[in-house]
Amino acid sequence: MSGTRLIGVDWGTSNLRVMRIAEGGAVLDSRSDPRGAGGLAPDQFHGVLKKVAGDWLAQGLPVLVSGMAGARGRWREMAYLPCPAGVADLASAVASPYDAPHVRIVPGVAVFENGFLQDVVRGEETQAFGLDAPDDAVVVAPGTHSKWIRTAGGQITGFRTFMTGELFAAIRTGTILGADMGDPGVDDEAFAAGVGRALRDPAVTAALFSVRVEGLAGRLSPPSAADYLSGLLIGAEVAAQVDANHRPVILIGAEALCRRYAAALALGGFHDVRIADGAAATARGLWRIHEAVSR
Repeated sequence: MSGTRLIGVDWGTSNLRVMRIAEGGAVLDSRSDPRGAGGLAPDQFHGVLKKVAGDWLAQGLPVLVSGMAGARGRWREMAYLPCPAGVADLASAVASPYDAPHVRIVPGVAVFENGFLQDVVRGEETQAFGLDAPDDAVVVAPGTHSKWIRTAGGQITGFRTFMTGELFAAIRTGTILGADMGDPGVDDEAFAAGVGRALRDPAVTAALFSVRVEGLAGRLSPPSAADYLSGLLIGAEVAAQVDANHRPVILIGAEALCRRYAAALALGGFHDVRIADGAAATARGLWRIHEAVSR
Protein backbone atom coordinates (compact mmCIF):
# COMPACT_ATOMS: atom_id res chain seq x y z
CA MET A 1 0.00 0.00 0.00
CA SER A 2 3.09 2.22 -0.18
CA GLY A 3 2.23 5.58 -1.72
CA THR A 4 -1.54 5.18 -1.36
CA ARG A 5 -3.21 8.26 0.08
CA LEU A 6 -6.86 7.68 -0.77
CA ILE A 7 -9.22 4.81 -1.58
CA GLY A 8 -11.38 6.14 -4.40
CA VAL A 9 -14.66 4.46 -5.34
CA ASP A 10 -16.56 5.01 -8.57
CA TRP A 11 -19.92 3.30 -8.05
CA GLY A 12 -21.95 3.27 -11.24
CA THR A 13 -25.40 1.86 -11.82
CA SER A 14 -24.07 -1.37 -13.33
CA ASN A 15 -20.50 -1.70 -12.05
CA LEU A 16 -18.07 -0.77 -9.29
CA ARG A 17 -14.47 0.39 -9.51
CA VAL A 18 -12.25 0.76 -6.42
CA MET A 19 -8.88 2.50 -6.79
CA ARG A 20 -5.76 3.04 -4.75
CA ILE A 21 -4.92 6.68 -5.41
CA ALA A 22 -1.58 8.38 -4.83
CA GLU A 23 -0.79 12.01 -4.06
CA GLY A 24 -2.03 14.13 -6.94
CA GLY A 25 -4.60 11.59 -8.13
CA ALA A 26 -2.54 8.95 -9.92
CA VAL A 27 -4.08 5.45 -9.89
CA LEU A 28 -1.74 2.87 -8.35
CA ASP A 29 -4.11 -0.08 -8.62
CA SER A 30 -7.78 -0.74 -9.28
CA ARG A 31 -10.36 -3.48 -8.90
CA SER A 32 -13.70 -3.83 -10.66
CA ASP A 33 -16.87 -5.69 -9.75
CA PRO A 34 -20.23 -6.12 -11.55
CA ARG A 35 -22.28 -5.33 -8.46
CA GLY A 36 -23.42 -1.87 -9.47
CA ALA A 37 -25.47 0.46 -7.32
CA GLY A 38 -28.61 -0.24 -9.34
CA GLY A 39 -28.91 -3.74 -7.89
CA LEU A 40 -28.06 -3.06 -4.25
CA ALA A 41 -30.16 -2.20 -1.20
CA PRO A 42 -28.77 0.43 1.21
CA ASP A 43 -27.55 -2.19 3.67
CA GLN A 44 -25.59 -4.12 1.02
CA PHE A 45 -23.10 -1.48 -0.12
CA HIS A 46 -20.67 -1.72 2.78
CA GLY A 47 -20.50 -5.50 2.54
CA VAL A 48 -19.81 -5.41 -1.20
CA LEU A 49 -17.09 -2.80 -0.76
CA LYS A 50 -15.40 -4.92 1.92
CA LYS A 51 -15.53 -8.02 -0.29
CA VAL A 52 -13.95 -6.18 -3.21
CA ALA A 53 -11.30 -4.21 -1.30
CA GLY A 54 -11.38 -5.22 2.36
CA ASP A 55 -7.59 -5.53 2.54
CA TRP A 56 -7.24 -1.96 1.27
CA LEU A 57 -9.87 -0.65 3.67
CA ALA A 58 -8.05 -2.30 6.59
CA GLN A 59 -5.22 0.20 6.22
CA GLY A 60 -7.41 2.97 7.66
CA LEU A 61 -7.03 5.26 4.65
CA PRO A 62 -9.74 7.81 3.80
CA VAL A 63 -12.43 6.48 1.46
CA LEU A 64 -14.27 8.75 -0.97
CA VAL A 65 -17.15 7.51 -3.13
CA SER A 66 -18.67 9.14 -6.20
CA GLY A 67 -21.55 8.07 -8.41
CA MET A 68 -24.82 6.28 -7.80
CA ALA A 69 -24.07 5.17 -4.23
CA GLY A 70 -25.47 8.58 -3.31
CA ALA A 71 -28.70 8.19 -5.31
CA ARG A 72 -32.15 7.90 -3.76
CA GLY A 73 -32.73 4.44 -2.32
CA ARG A 74 -29.02 3.52 -2.41
CA TRP A 75 -26.26 3.67 0.23
CA ARG A 76 -27.12 7.16 1.44
CA GLU A 77 -29.08 9.70 -0.54
CA MET A 78 -26.97 12.78 -1.15
CA ALA A 79 -28.66 16.04 -2.06
CA TYR A 80 -27.91 17.68 -5.39
CA LEU A 81 -25.94 20.91 -5.28
CA PRO A 82 -27.16 23.68 -7.58
CA CYS A 83 -25.09 25.03 -10.46
CA PRO A 84 -22.73 26.77 -10.53
CA ALA A 85 -20.78 24.32 -8.38
CA GLY A 86 -17.05 23.81 -7.84
CA VAL A 87 -14.77 21.37 -6.04
CA ALA A 88 -15.05 23.29 -2.78
CA ASP A 89 -18.85 23.11 -2.94
CA LEU A 90 -18.81 19.33 -3.36
CA ALA A 91 -16.21 18.94 -0.62
CA SER A 92 -18.30 20.94 1.83
CA ALA A 93 -21.30 18.66 1.28
CA VAL A 94 -19.78 15.16 1.47
CA ALA A 95 -21.34 12.91 4.11
CA SER A 96 -20.94 9.41 5.48
CA PRO A 97 -23.39 6.53 5.13
CA TYR A 98 -24.89 5.53 8.46
CA ASP A 99 -23.21 2.11 8.57
CA ALA A 100 -19.73 3.29 7.49
CA PRO A 101 -18.59 6.50 9.22
CA HIS A 102 -15.11 6.17 7.70
CA VAL A 103 -16.56 6.51 4.16
CA ARG A 104 -17.61 9.77 2.55
CA ILE A 105 -19.93 10.12 -0.44
CA VAL A 106 -19.75 12.95 -2.97
CA PRO A 107 -23.05 14.72 -3.73
CA GLY A 108 -24.46 15.17 -7.23
CA VAL A 109 -25.08 18.41 -9.08
CA ALA A 110 -28.37 19.77 -10.40
CA VAL A 111 -29.73 22.42 -12.71
CA PHE A 112 -32.56 24.47 -11.28
CA GLU A 113 -34.67 27.06 -13.10
CA ASN A 114 -36.84 29.41 -11.08
CA GLY A 115 -36.45 27.09 -8.13
CA PHE A 116 -37.58 23.99 -10.03
CA LEU A 117 -35.36 20.97 -10.64
CA GLN A 118 -34.52 20.56 -14.35
CA ASP A 119 -31.63 18.08 -14.66
CA VAL A 120 -29.27 16.03 -12.48
CA VAL A 121 -25.86 14.37 -12.66
CA ARG A 122 -24.02 11.93 -10.38
CA GLY A 123 -20.49 10.76 -11.05
CA GLU A 124 -19.72 12.74 -14.18
CA GLU A 125 -19.25 15.89 -12.07
CA THR A 126 -16.28 14.19 -10.37
CA GLN A 127 -14.81 13.30 -13.76
CA ALA A 128 -15.24 16.88 -14.97
CA PHE A 129 -13.30 18.19 -11.97
CA GLY A 130 -10.54 15.68 -12.66
CA LEU A 131 -9.86 17.15 -16.09
CA ASP A 132 -7.45 19.98 -16.76
CA ALA A 133 -10.14 21.55 -18.90
CA PRO A 134 -9.65 24.95 -20.47
CA ASP A 135 -12.03 27.65 -19.35
CA ASP A 136 -15.42 27.75 -21.06
CA ALA A 137 -15.19 24.11 -22.16
CA VAL A 138 -17.81 21.40 -22.68
CA VAL A 139 -17.24 17.98 -21.09
CA VAL A 140 -19.21 15.28 -22.90
CA ALA A 141 -19.68 11.90 -21.20
CA PRO A 142 -21.34 9.55 -23.74
CA GLY A 143 -23.23 6.53 -22.55
CA THR A 144 -26.66 5.28 -21.56
CA HIS A 145 -27.50 8.81 -20.46
CA SER A 146 -25.07 11.17 -22.18
CA LYS A 147 -24.10 14.31 -20.27
CA TRP A 148 -23.02 17.60 -21.85
CA ILE A 149 -21.44 19.58 -19.02
CA ARG A 150 -20.42 23.22 -19.41
CA THR A 151 -17.56 24.50 -17.30
CA ALA A 152 -16.17 27.95 -16.62
CA GLY A 153 -13.93 29.38 -13.94
CA GLY A 154 -13.33 25.98 -12.36
CA GLN A 155 -17.07 25.37 -11.91
CA ILE A 156 -19.83 23.39 -13.56
CA THR A 157 -22.14 26.09 -14.84
CA GLY A 158 -24.79 23.90 -16.44
CA PHE A 159 -25.42 20.63 -18.23
CA ARG A 160 -27.94 18.67 -20.24
CA THR A 161 -28.76 14.95 -20.32
CA PHE A 162 -29.59 12.95 -23.47
CA MET A 163 -30.98 9.40 -23.20
CA THR A 164 -29.11 8.37 -26.33
CA GLY A 165 -27.68 5.01 -25.29
CA GLU A 166 -30.86 3.80 -23.65
CA LEU A 167 -32.98 4.94 -26.59
CA PHE A 168 -30.64 3.21 -29.04
CA ALA A 169 -31.01 -0.08 -27.15
CA ALA A 170 -34.79 0.27 -26.88
CA ILE A 171 -35.22 0.97 -30.59
CA ARG A 172 -33.02 -1.97 -31.57
CA THR A 173 -34.84 -4.47 -29.38
CA GLY A 174 -38.38 -3.12 -29.15
CA THR A 175 -39.41 -1.53 -32.45
CA ILE A 176 -39.90 -2.41 -36.09
CA LEU A 177 -36.72 -0.50 -36.89
CA GLY A 178 -34.62 -3.10 -35.09
CA ALA A 179 -35.76 -6.06 -37.20
CA ASP A 180 -32.70 -7.80 -38.70
CA MET A 181 -30.48 -4.94 -37.48
CA GLY A 182 -26.83 -5.81 -37.11
CA ASP A 183 -24.36 -4.65 -34.49
CA PRO A 184 -22.96 -1.12 -34.51
CA GLY A 185 -19.37 -0.31 -35.33
CA VAL A 186 -19.07 -1.84 -38.82
CA ASP A 187 -20.03 0.95 -41.23
CA ASP A 188 -18.60 4.43 -40.69
CA GLU A 189 -20.26 5.75 -43.85
CA ALA A 190 -23.71 4.72 -42.60
CA PHE A 191 -22.94 6.37 -39.26
CA ALA A 192 -21.91 9.61 -41.00
CA ALA A 193 -25.08 9.49 -43.11
CA GLY A 194 -27.17 9.21 -39.95
CA VAL A 195 -25.36 12.12 -38.34
CA GLY A 196 -25.85 14.22 -41.45
CA ARG A 197 -29.56 13.47 -41.55
CA ALA A 198 -29.95 14.46 -37.88
CA LEU A 199 -28.01 17.69 -38.41
CA ARG A 200 -30.29 18.61 -41.32
CA ASP A 201 -33.57 17.53 -39.71
CA PRO A 202 -34.21 18.43 -36.04
CA ALA A 203 -37.44 16.37 -35.94
CA VAL A 204 -35.68 13.32 -34.56
CA THR A 205 -38.79 11.14 -34.15
CA ALA A 206 -39.52 11.64 -37.84
CA ALA A 207 -35.88 11.16 -38.83
CA LEU A 208 -35.84 7.84 -36.99
CA PHE A 209 -38.35 6.39 -39.42
CA SER A 210 -35.80 6.95 -42.18
CA VAL A 211 -34.06 3.81 -40.88
CA ARG A 212 -36.97 1.82 -42.33
CA VAL A 213 -37.38 3.98 -45.42
CA GLU A 214 -33.68 3.76 -46.33
CA GLY A 215 -33.87 -0.02 -45.96
CA LEU A 216 -36.97 -0.34 -48.14
CA ALA A 217 -35.32 1.84 -50.77
CA GLY A 218 -32.27 -0.40 -50.86
CA ARG A 219 -29.93 2.34 -49.70
CA LEU A 220 -29.29 0.82 -46.27
CA SER A 221 -28.48 -2.83 -45.59
CA PRO A 222 -29.45 -4.58 -42.33
CA PRO A 223 -25.80 -4.92 -41.22
CA SER A 224 -25.38 -1.13 -41.57
CA ALA A 225 -28.70 -0.09 -40.02
CA ALA A 226 -27.38 0.02 -36.45
CA ASP A 227 -24.63 2.43 -37.46
CA TYR A 228 -27.12 4.65 -39.27
CA LEU A 229 -29.39 4.63 -36.21
CA SER A 230 -26.43 5.42 -33.95
CA GLY A 231 -25.57 8.34 -36.22
CA LEU A 232 -29.12 9.67 -36.08
CA LEU A 233 -29.21 9.66 -32.28
CA ILE A 234 -25.71 10.98 -31.68
CA GLY A 235 -26.24 13.53 -34.44
CA ALA A 236 -29.38 14.73 -32.68
CA GLU A 237 -27.28 15.39 -29.56
CA VAL A 238 -24.75 17.36 -31.56
CA ALA A 239 -27.45 19.34 -33.34
CA ALA A 240 -29.02 20.30 -30.01
CA GLN A 241 -25.67 21.63 -28.73
CA VAL A 242 -24.34 23.20 -31.92
CA ASP A 243 -24.36 26.64 -30.28
CA ALA A 244 -21.33 25.44 -28.31
CA ASN A 245 -19.23 24.52 -31.36
CA HIS A 246 -16.84 27.40 -30.65
CA ARG A 247 -15.88 25.83 -27.32
CA PRO A 248 -13.28 23.12 -26.63
CA VAL A 249 -14.92 19.73 -26.11
CA ILE A 250 -13.46 16.98 -23.92
CA LEU A 251 -14.91 13.48 -24.32
CA ILE A 252 -14.72 11.00 -21.43
CA GLY A 253 -15.89 7.40 -21.62
CA ALA A 254 -15.35 4.21 -23.62
CA GLU A 255 -12.74 4.89 -26.30
CA ALA A 256 -14.69 3.47 -29.26
CA LEU A 257 -17.81 5.44 -28.34
CA CYS A 258 -15.79 8.62 -27.79
CA ARG A 259 -14.29 8.26 -31.25
CA ARG A 260 -17.77 8.02 -32.72
CA TYR A 261 -18.78 11.17 -30.90
CA ALA A 262 -15.60 12.89 -32.09
CA ALA A 263 -16.54 12.06 -35.69
CA ALA A 264 -20.08 13.36 -35.19
CA LEU A 265 -18.80 16.54 -33.52
CA ALA A 266 -16.48 17.20 -36.46
CA LEU A 267 -19.43 16.90 -38.83
CA GLY A 268 -21.31 19.36 -36.60
CA GLY A 269 -18.62 22.01 -36.87
CA PHE A 270 -16.79 21.39 -33.58
CA HIS A 271 -13.09 22.01 -34.23
CA ASP A 272 -11.40 21.48 -30.85
CA VAL A 273 -12.30 17.96 -29.66
CA ARG A 274 -10.17 15.91 -27.26
CA ILE A 275 -10.58 12.46 -25.73
CA ALA A 276 -9.64 11.93 -22.07
CA ASP A 277 -9.20 8.80 -19.94
CA GLY A 278 -12.39 8.52 -17.88
CA ALA A 279 -10.91 6.38 -15.09
CA ALA A 280 -7.95 8.71 -14.68
CA ALA A 281 -10.27 11.73 -14.63
CA THR A 282 -12.41 10.12 -11.91
CA ALA A 283 -9.35 9.42 -9.76
CA ARG A 284 -8.01 12.98 -10.11
CA GLY A 285 -11.46 14.39 -9.40
CA LEU A 286 -11.78 12.32 -6.25
CA TRP A 287 -8.32 13.40 -5.16
CA ARG A 288 -9.12 17.08 -5.68
CA ILE A 289 -12.36 16.78 -3.70
CA HIS A 290 -10.48 14.88 -0.97
CA GLU A 291 -7.87 17.64 -0.81
CA ALA A 292 -10.61 20.25 -0.44
CA VAL A 293 -12.30 18.19 2.31
CA SER A 294 -9.00 17.99 4.19
CA ARG A 295 -8.31 21.74 4.18
